[in-house]
Amino acid sequence: MKNLLKNKNYRLLAEATTISSIGDSLYSLAITLSIYHITGSIFGIALMWLIRAIIRIPCQAIAGYIVDKYNRKNVSILVYLISAVLMLAFFFMEGKTIIAAYVVIFLLQGISDVDNMAQYGIMQIVVNREELEQANSIFSVLGTIVMLIGPGVGGFIYLNAGREILYLLDAITFIIAAIIIAQINFQEVERKVREFTLFSYAKKGICEIKKMPVIKSIIITTSFCGILGRVFEINKVFVVNDKLSVGDIGLVYLSYAMTIGSILAPLVVKLVKKNNASDSLKYTVFSMALILSFAIWGFAPNIFVSLLACAMIGFFETITAIMKNVIFQKDVDRSVFGFVMAFNRIIMVLSAIIGIVLTPVLTEKIGVGMTLAIVCFLALISLGTFILKSNQEEIVGNSQL
Repeated sequence: MKNLLKNKNYRLLAEATTISSIGDSLYSLAITLSIYHITGSIFGIALMWLIRAIIRIPCQAIAGYIVDKYNRKNVSILVYLISAVLMLAFFFMEGKTIIAAYVVIFLLQGISDVDNMAQYGIMQIVVNREELEQANSIFSVLGTIVMLIGPGVGGFIYLNAGREILYLLDAITFIIAAIIIAQINFQEVERKVREFTLFSYAKKGICEIKKMPVIKSIIITTSFCGILGRVFEINKVFVVNDKLSVGDIGLVYLSYAMTIGSILAPLVVKLVKKNNASDSLKYTVFSMALILSFAIWGFAPNIFVSLLACAMIGFFETITAIMKNVIFQKDVDRSVFGFVMAFNRIIMVLSAIIGIVLTPVLTEKIGVGMTLAIVCFLALISLGTFILKSNQEEIVGNSQL
């Protein structure tokens, strides 16, 4: 740990990432409120999430190509500066045109994927191989701190200065981050540029997934949780304003509740690790708890139950994410790990798009609670059916032996 913290390049990278992440948390709050108040409906929020989801699939491939071909430090600096310009555009056009807002959202989401990959690429160079796990853990802790600070700071500024100033502050954080990244000093090594193979990864991933029932279970859960997550995100601003009547500041309360749940999750994972049950069984149990948490939030009669449900969502979401990583690392062969992960990510994005498209229609027809309840019911039925089928196949296989 001490040697890592003495690494100036790593410290600069961590500082830049943390500062820009704080700005991102301000942007997330501001853009959600802006779109909702400009359009006056959750359809506007749904379109925002749809734009962000659609751009992510090609950007996963483009980001890898750019990071492999060009200097990662220069890429990161350029992305920060472009992001600053986009945030200034938001600041000056606030409330004037929704089309321009969506264009900026589209561009910002696209370049953010490039930035994330570039920074992890920089870490790979400036940090010793044996310290990479520790370096990533520190980044995770810093991310949690930002989750705690960001919503509160953003909510305070919003209440006292309005949402426009949040865009200006985000632009400033990007400029500061670019200046910090510019101070990182390392020697780029010559790299062979990869081909665009995103969908070939997915194709090969399907073949490997067919061999692993537990991975199929994860894919099913991921699909439904992707839909549930989008229903939740799109309806948050509507729920706090129209259903719970606590106003825009309710978004900050919900964010804090989820963060508190997320913080507690790693402690429980350590305790659960001592249990002799299989990782797949643990994952299934926590996944079902996560699915039920979304249903509870949908029918929450007041802000207190809503906050409790959000804490549960943050708690079980973090646990299932940790468990999923453990299962992938244990069960997937290293030679095809990237293929399977690529397929999983594509499924996540596609399921999110389904959720984004269906949410406004279903919410308007049957309400938030019933929308979540239907998806939760289908998720539990699908997961339960698959588990029973897998167990039957395992019994048949053992009997044949």
